[in-house]
Amino acid sequence: MKRYSIGLLALCLMMIIGCQKEVSFEVGNTPSDGSLLSEITGDCLPKTVNGTYVAAEPLVPATNTITVSVNVKQTGVYTVYTDTVNGFFFRATGVFVTLGTNAVTLRSNGTPFSAGVNNFVVNYDSTTCDIAVTVLPVGTKPAIYTLETTAGNCTGAVVGGSYATANPLNFTNTVTISVNVTAIGTYTISTTATNGMTFSASSSFTATGVQPVTLAGTGTPVTNGNTTVPLTVGAITCNFVVPVGNPAVGTLGTAATACTPANVNGTYTVGTALVSTTNTVQVQVNVTTAGVFSITTNTVDGISFAASGTFSTPTTTLVTLNGTGTPTSSGTKVFTVTFGTSTCTFSVPVSGPAGAAVFAANCAGATVIGTYKAGTPLTAANTIVLPVNTTTAGSYNVSTTLTNGMIFTGTGTLALGAGTITLSGNGSTPVAAASPSNIPMPGTPSCNVPITVTAATGGAAVYTPDCSLPDIQGLYEATTQLNASNVIDVDVNVTTAGTYNFTIPAVNGMTFTASGSFATTGLNTIRLIGSGAPVNSGSFGITVPGATSCTFQLVVDPIPVVDWKFTVTNAPATTYQGQTDDAQLITSPPPLPGIAFALLGSNSLGTDNLLIALNDINGTIANGETYSTSATLSNSAGFQYDLATGTDIYSADPSTAGVTMTFTVLIHTPATKTLNGTFSGTAKNSTGQTITITNGTFRATYQ
Repeated sequence: MKRYSIGLLALCLMMIIGCQKEVSFEVGNTPSDGSLLSEITGDCLPKTVNGTYVAAEPLVPATNTITVSVNVKQTGVYTVYTDTVNGFFFRATGVFVTLGTNAVTLRSNGTPFSAGVNNFVVNYDSTTCDIAVTVLPVGTKPAIYTLETTAGNCTGAVVGGSYATANPLNFTNTVTISVNVTAIGTYTISTTATNGMTFSASSSFTATGVQPVTLAGTGTPVTNGNTTVPLTVGAITCNFVVPVGNPAVGTLGTAATACTPANVNGTYTVGTALVSTTNTVQVQVNVTTAGVFSITTNTVDGISFAASGTFSTPTTTLVTLNGTGTPTSSGTKVFTVTFGTSTCTFSVPVSGPAGAAVFAANCAGATVIGTYKAGTPLTAANTIVLPVNTTTAGSYNVSTTLTNGMIFTGTGTLALGAGTITLSGNGSTPVAAASPSNIPMPGTPSCNVPITVTAATGGAAVYTPDCSLPDIQGLYEATTQLNASNVIDVDVNVTTAGTYNFTIPAVNGMTFTASGSFATTGLNTIRLIGSGAPVNSGSFGITVPGATSCTFQLVVDPIPVVDWKFTVTNAPATTYQGQTDDAQLITSPPPLPGIAFALLGSNSLGTDNLLIALNDINGTIANGETYSTSATLSNSAGFQYDLATGTDIYSADPSTAGVTMTFTVLIHTPATKTLNGTFSGTAKNSTGQTITITNGTFRATYQ
């Protein structure tokens, strides 16, 4: 918990300066009671995911939220929260004021590490439910960017390739322009068709700043001459010039239909991208009329070849076609070369995959096959069919990490693009019932596939509890209501796996329940969940049933001394109380005048925290004096308290408009360093919500 020292807070008030309020408090005196609504599968009912989630982009708490429903049985304060998955979590706190179904919106916190489906467990009171949140890959949201221009021209535009009338453009025909990116994300840039040509690009920006973008050309030029092509992004338009010449005329060297000669250079392997300078093919061209040329092949299994340029004179020569793309399958690939109206063919041998495949898993589209039961070994029928997108073809031999006793393995080869792999859980055994068991999948990035494991069959479990060393959690205090933190873990020796469900009769106003199942024999743990409120302090025996019962002692603390207390009258009316942790009477250093009193308090649970500060620049805090949070000089005051479990502070001080808290000093005895008084009024949180406080009292012995 982060907060200023008490002296610094008091000095801030004395000087009436804008000290940043950084006190974080939590509330827990009057907890609500109820349960999360969920489907039979364990999924939250209903479940709503709000906002867009993108890997490496910080979440916005106000828009990246999830909404669940709670059946409220007792009104009061609540905390609903999730575990942390993939670098982020959700949390909501507040006060239930009506019984029955209440919708709760949990605000996000954090930054997702990677893309994929993230399965969160939502917690409230002693209940849980599940909700899945999909994180998109880096750069999925639209980018924000502008064109770089100079006097109406696209700054530094570079036109690649050669252009001739009636010659279709190929991958060598490009134009590179500059853009200034202010927010990363996806982009699509395209010109309108000009003289039969269009230039476009679609991808993602992963960094901000000025950077080049290469647009690929398509279409066929209609007329020759310099063609001015306009490009518009947003409100900015710039131009670049494409020179279009007259086409060369000639034929390809052929023997029947085969290109003669055809010299194939470089190696070709499934999943390995071609290098344009080494993966080349030379073909013979017989030029009868000089001019601009464009020689291309068709695309076969992901690769093609092309060349462009200018023949200055009629000639017979070898032209080098540069390769592009990545082979998707092995075998001999036959390509057709086109130059004007002349065609011929050549062959390229492509070998099988080299090395390990690189792929990304799509867990949201996974199919889980078979039944999964705690204690029952999996068979060949227990599989996960996982969609993947392969970026490097090759072989795979993968195994998931051990999760709830289960391991899934798979081997095979993958071609480029979309495909599936099948993972088998044969031979592994689920340990415990879980909904879900999140199985991390292979791939880059990874993601989780949820599997529901049902409880072991065989009826009621047989076990013997061991009360020698119970793990007692939470605070047990006379008249203080137990909450979700009041749980006790007890070791048990299970001789027959199965289910258990029991309630320990009320002891001193406290009741403990436990339910669940044991998938395996041997040492296990039972969790007792407490409810009710202890009536008296002392040591009380809690008897745990079993094949042979046992008893442990639970110590209940006395009712604590109350140093401060107040009532919030906003429905429902709630009283808060606690002890003084620290109090100081502080004299300001010269030349500043005045004296200040500051009190820090908390409740016995350590969840609520209170700050009261009084300032008198006239140099004394006397009996009968009043102090107001609306005052800015003498007899000013400050108040802070949290009614939202650590997420918001209710304040009243000279800098908080629209609310006023008044404090009255009843007795100040400097000889014994004691001071007590009363307070009432209004306080406000950062969203503008106001609470009304009555019957406030405080007392302290200061330093």
